[in-house]
Amino acid sequence: MLDLSRRVLRPELLDRSDLPDADARQSLLDLRRVNRWFGARRLLLSALARQVARHQLNEFTVLDVASGSADHPLAIVQWAQRRGLRARVFALEYQHRNLRLFRRELAATPQLHLFCADAFRAPVRPGAFDFVTCCHFLHHLTEEQAAALLYDMSKWARRALIVSDLERHALAYHFFSLFSRCFVHSYVSRADGLTSLAQSFRKPELERIAAQAGLRRFKVERHWPYHLMLVGEGGDARCRP
Repeated sequence: MLDLSRRVLRPELLDRSDLPDADARQSLLDLRRVNRWFGARRLLLSALARQVARHQLNEFTVLDVASGSADHPLAIVQWAQRRGLRARVFALEYQHRNLRLFRRELAATPQLHLFCADAFRAPVRPGAFDFVTCCHFLHHLTEEQAAALLYDMSKWARRALIVSDLERHALAYHFFSLFSRCFVHSYVSRADGLTSLAQSFRKPELERIAAQAGLRRFKVERHWPYHLMLVGEGGDARCRP
């Protein structure tokens, strides 16, 4: 049985640049479905809604880091429109393929702006966005990389950074192992789902990383089913880790 007391770091298939387009698209569609059914999208929008209300904003900007197929940025735009808010959302993604495969759908939303860049070398000025978000990406990184990214996100955000990810837990891992065929269709998604759960963080680990990033005002919460949500103040980090 796999020991989940510590993270088990492995590369994920979807990160491979030589993955066929058809396999990549099916896996990205699976991720969209999982985000919708298992609460990741709802948690992100709820956290963003609280921050928008806290700062009493009718207009705001968002940078989403490591956006994949940009389903979360698209959801933010649609959520804002339903509430009569004006949002401009920028989706930063390293893999051009992930955006290209959904180009027609994404191009129909003028409030959504896509660009390809390395998150660790992103051409973003300090304080360029009201909010900076990142969903289901931190578990791909080492602790040192995750701390560096949180520092940069804090620097880019004028008001708040919002990070959501999976929480490493044996029940989540074995549930996905047994039942993933019921809600994902791709062999890539089944393999990567287990890899993601095995290398995700636990709450004390994420709190330690946020402290290493120099964040002073942040909170990490657990949410069912097996999600972590970190919300921190923009511009709060003291020095680059």
